Amino acid sequence: MMQSPSKSPPKSPSLHAILASNVATPNPHEGTQLAEAAPQLDLPQRIDAPETIKTPPRVPAMARDDRVRKTLFSPHAVALRRLRHQIQRSYPNGDELVARLACCSVQKLKTTDNAVSAKLIKEFSMLAESSKRAGRHDAECTAHLCLGIIYDNVEDYAKAIDCYQLVLSIGESSQQKLFVALAANCIGVNHQLLSSATKELVYTGQFVEPGNRHLLQAVTFHQKHLEVADDAGKFVAHLNLGLTYGSLQDPNEAARHHQEALRLAIRLNSTYGQSLAVGNLGLLASRQSDLDTATACMEQHLQLVQSVSDRPAETFAWLQLGHLASRQGDHDKAVRAYDQAYKIAQELGEMGTVKQCSCYLGIARARLQMEAYVQSLSRSLG
Repeated sequence: MMQSPSKSPPKSPSLHAILASNVATPNPHEGTQLAEAAPQLDLPQRIDAPETIKTPPRVPAMARDDRVRKTLFSPHAVALRRLRHQIQRSYPNGDELVARLACCSVQKLKTTDNAVSAKLIKEFSMLAESSKRAGRHDAECTAHLCLGIIYDNVEDYAKAIDCYQLVLSIGESSQQKLFVALAANCIGVNHQLLSSATKELVYTGQFVEPGNRHLLQAVTFHQKHLEVADDAGKFVAHLNLGLTYGSLQDPNEAARHHQEALRLAIRLNSTYGQSLAVGNLGLLASRQSDLDTATACMEQHLQLVQSVSDRPAETFAWLQLGHLASRQGDHDKAVRAYDQAYKIAQELGEMGTVKQCSCYLGIARARLQMEAYVQSLSRSLG
């Protein structure tokens, strides 16, 4: 189910105080434990293991422009849309047929090679077993953590969860909070990613399905992460809980966690942390049609990503401001926002985003011209 929940989160005066107290810092990642070099809004966030724990590198989250091209403008995406429309027009039960046809599934067309390295699996499995026999709990946890990351890298999140569950169990029994926090975060994130898999969607905070079992599991494990983490880990846990509760159609609880994440990011002096928390708050408010709060948050997010020179994030912020202005009927402001997004996307060579911005820009200009025409007509008739 993809729709915005109808219930709006509370408009708390404290939010404006939090926004006003924002302090940017020269070090964008100061103390946040964020695994991504350039974390994206609306996506669950992983924590990074300390350098003392040697793990395989993670495959980073797909760039937003890559997702736009893959889902909207790739030859596969265009062909699938045409096929879906043809089936839906041709048969009374077209929607049901489209849902059941494997050829209409974007997931079936993944180009990622899902063959896990048998050699690596064997090596880390042997390390886990030998460490268990020797009673070396930290090495055993590390081996299972590495196995989880290997499965994550090929998007086999269910097998990765099995590995992280072992890390969690061993960490709890040996009272190693670091491994408990790492495992709880990874399991929670993977349940978020699995929550939308049956709908053939890439999970973002836009996905809504109250009662989804994976989302309920995600809440459980992010809460566990929150219980054992330090402030930097709590920040990430609050971010993930905010997204998860939003997907469960509980905007009040989602807003509370995003605000807690913002408070912690300010305390940690993390610019990226603040940008994520306030940006996610803005997206949540937008989905509840609280456009004033959404605009204030997104403008703050824009300033923060500009301060760390994250140009792709700046493009997305301008796009969101264009959407908000359009919904408020300020088509002139929408044109200016979309034009900024278009120019930055062109500079970056993000052709999927360029096409997307071009579409929105054309619509906004048409609405602006229509508005001017109606006003001119009204004056001539008056």
